Amino acid sequence: MTPDPQRPTGDTEFIPDLPERLAQLAREGASVVVATVVSRRAPVSAQVGDKALIHADGRMEGFVGGACSREIVRRQALLALQGGQARLVRIVPGAAPDAEHAFAERVTVPMNCASEGESEVFLEPLLPPRLLIVVGRTPVARAISAHARLMGDRVWRVLDDDEVADEQDAVPLGTLTARLSALPAAQRARVRSVVASQGHYDETAIEALLRAQPNPVGLLASPKRAANVRETLAMLSGFGEADLGRIRAPVGLNVGARTPHEVALSVLAELVQLDRQASGPTRPVPASEQVQAAPIPPSPVAAPAPSALLAQVMDLPALTVLNAAPAAPAEAGSAVDPVCGMTVTLPARHTAELDGQTYAFCCPHCKARFLKDPARYLTG
Repeated sequence: MTPDPQRPTGDTEFIPDLPERLAQLAREGASVVVATVVSRRAPVSAQVGDKALIHADGRMEGFVGGACSREIVRRQALLALQGGQARLVRIVPGAAPDAEHAFAERVTVPMNCASEGESEVFLEPLLPPRLLIVVGRTPVARAISAHARLMGDRVWRVLDDDEVADEQDAVPLGTLTARLSALPAAQRARVRSVVASQGHYDETAIEALLRAQPNPVGLLASPKRAANVRETLAMLSGFGEADLGRIRAPVGLNVGARTPHEVALSVLAELVQLDRQASGPTRPVPASEQVQAAPIPPSPVAAPAPSALLAQVMDLPALTVLNAAPAAPAEAGSAVDPVCGMTVTLPARHTAELDGQTYAFCCPHCKARFLKDPARYLTG
């Protein structure tokens, strides 16, 4: 048989076990549309109840009609998948076509082949559940996770590696990049994330999320704190403006939330709003009904080129060495952050080495400030 040049490779006309096939696709996190013939008027080759699966790449399994109907169903299925909304497609000879868009619930498409029959096909998109990554052990992080599960989301609670022992089903922060990278591309495309550790390990989590998935990352922080996080990531992790622009902060709609559960609702409401904007509204939203998101501060100016000290810390050839007196430890097993003066328990998570002396910092932001101008914090 000569292959149909218009048919994507892998099309089949028989599904041996539809329930098992759907279960397999669900396990794989695949997006698919189930097409079902719900009415017909002869002459058409499809029968009521015939089914097909249309994948995101256009591949089709099953049978819902001849060549003309098949391509109409394929195209409409991909539009339904884009909008994430079921639709009824009427295939009628000589009919006036409806405008094509991704959010229609009922569409009439003219049949231009020789057949004079008509059919109606119901298209039902099946999308994998959204994966929401919530970083932090704070009350707000707990509230976001609880409300998201009620909405049907899969939730990963991400905690620092030394915190997971106390939390059931928590994901260690150190494994986050690997776990995200192991997901199928279709699931990574539906990842949403909120960093709500409130200063404990914001930069570490955001770096992992920016590197391992393509979507924006919400940060629960003030505009000033968010600007500091962007500056730190630009300096220590080498992110450019495009990646830093994916950090949304302050995350959540500005609804005057105060309690953790109110903040959680504002955060999840913004995620719903962003998802609907990405797929397009089903109807125009009047201005009186629109909710304004909290303003997003502009990305900071790109950080200057790494200094000699930063090059040394990054295992690159250092051009100069700055002589400075080491900071005295506050007590055994601890050190003083030379930037903010906070006592840091050793071994510290954030360190930098200069002239044979290792300095400990309470957070990446202090480390970045130190690397930017070490003489300022070591003089005197």
